[in-house]
Amino acid sequence: MIIANPIYDVMFKYLLEDMEIARELLSTILGEEVQSLEVKHQETST
Repeated sequence: MIIANPIYDVMFKYLLEDMEIARELLSTILGEEVQSLEVKHQETST
């Protein structure tokens, strides 16, 4: 099994596209349970 390194920006963005994975990942990083997330788009194409 190959595990992607979330340090890389592209992989981190890919992981955070799935709300359940994002919630679990952020809960682990923060050390507290994250109950809800609100996604706001930051990148726009010109």
